[in-house]
Amino acid sequence: MKIDKGVPLPSRIAKRVKIGPLPLSSLKVGDSILIDCSSDEEADRVLHNVRVRLSRFKKQNRDFDFSSSIVKGGVRIWRV
Repeated sequence: MKIDKGVPLPSRIAKRVKIGPLPLSSLKVGDSILIDCSSDEEADRVLHNVRVRLSRFKKQNRDFDFSSSIVKGGVRIWRV
């Protein structure tokens, strides 16, 4: 197997998004938060990031349940 140097990352990996901390533990049932997105492409990446974070959060906080979806203006997270 040959080792290659200086090969750039594909754009799908290089374009990760950072959304900062989410106040998941502060949400009450029926509450929601909106993460602003400037494009549909950004919303897709943010939604993936959010769903991974929700999954990790729910493993440690089994009493919490969430729903997330792309909406006009960004990605919304609901506590259900």
